[in-house]
Amino acid sequence: MSRWTADAILSVAADWAWIPPDARHVRTDEYQLVGYPPHYHTFDVQVLWSRSARPVTELVSEIAGQARSWGHSHAYWRVSDATSPAGTEAALRARGATLAETCQVLGYDMTGGLPDLSPPPGVRAEIARDEAGVRAGQRVHAEVWGNGQEPDEADIGRQLADVRAGLKDFSDFRVLAFVDGQPASFGGCTRIDGVAQLWGAATRTAFRGRGGYRAVLARRMAVAREHDATLALVKGRVETSAPILRRAGFVSYGEERCYRLDF
Repeated sequence: MSRWTADAILSVAADWAWIPPDARHVRTDEYQLVGYPPHYHTFDVQVLWSRSARPVTELVSEIAGQARSWGHSHAYWRVSDATSPAGTEAALRARGATLAETCQVLGYDMTGGLPDLSPPPGVRAEIARDEAGVRAGQRVHAEVWGNGQEPDEADIGRQLADVRAGLKDFSDFRVLAFVDGQPASFGGCTRIDGVAQLWGAATRTAFRGRGGYRAVLARRMAVAREHDATLALVKGRVETSAPILRRAGFVSYGEERCYRLDF
């Protein structure tokens, strides 16, 4: 019998936090705040979760002070059904926060097998293992999540070191999909306590709708399951990846919304 009940899935989703080693980071009993370096194509300073009995105004004041000390005049604040106090989202909106992203928390129990995600002809997926793979993945990410600029050599070096470290035990790995020989899609996987956290999936605009995302998804799930993961977990954007994931058999367990709050 699978251990992945809805409550278990929501629990691991609520605790999902990606913090690179070169990020600024504050974690208290009430919230987790991360400042990401510019070479990571993500929201630059984020409240990953907040669970507090204090009024939201007090949390905002404390987090704003920390963000300002890092040189920021804003923060992205993630809220879900697990966020407390219960009025956090309404309070942020009342302070002028704007919705930046809505994701669905999606899970696939791999205990009984994998979905059929066979890529179409002309699409192949492979694990990024070397500098060429890192550069191809960064090209996809920069085009989709960043400003389109090529990563600098220091960034390539950091990414390559991460790739090599993760592949030692497949606790972390990246997958590329090529369409007609061109790098088209990219996505990562972090394997923790039987959970395959699928992150960063992206497809270049010119190659969308041609099966690259599906190929990257299939390869990540298959490799993670080969290394004893039994749950695939994704936070998929409602406008883009979430519909693809639901068609693949993923089940939605709720939403996570991200707001930008200017101080």
